[in-house]
Amino acid sequence: MRRPLLDGVRVMAVIAMALTGGCYESDVPLDPAPGLEVETAWLGTWRCLPFNADADEHPATIVAKRAADKRYDVTWHEGEKPPDRYEAFASAVGEARLLNVREVKADGATGKWVFLRPTLLRPDVLQLQIVNEGALKGVEGSAPAVRAAIERQVASATLFIDFCACVRAKESGEPAPER
Repeated sequence: MRRPLLDGVRVMAVIAMALTGGCYESDVPLDPAPGLEVETAWLGTWRCLPFNADADEHPATIVAKRAADKRYDVTWHEGEKPPDRYEAFASAVGEARLLNVREVKADGATGKWVFLRPTLLRPDVLQLQIVNEGALKGVEGSAPAVRAAIERQVASATLFIDFCACVRAKESGEPAPER
């Protein structure tokens, strides 16, 4: 049985980006405002599949663009559905760089914040992981408390849940890379 990519999912990112059950959601971002520059290697168009996807799963498309004030403007598009839009900005947590991501509805309403760890495995291969709500169970919801809990666990295998793997898509009119 084919499961839709966003079945029971809220998209973060990230880019963003999509979220599955088990994703930690916060009323506040890790930092009150963006402090880190946009990571240009994460910008572009990406074709993404969730981990443990069915063989007939269709990829979603993430488009990450630079926005004002050290922010990212991210769209998530799956099949014939209208795209979802997200805003994101990076925070340094220990040695990790996490994206604070939230959905922005057409009417301007925003969703809760989720925390995404993007990792470039190769220049054109991106792994997206989300903070696991189970790892932060019982943590008070303030930004300092959440940040401290993530810092304590950032090297732990249980802090993050694998969300999806993405491959950079060739932009329209761009020549194919030489291999």
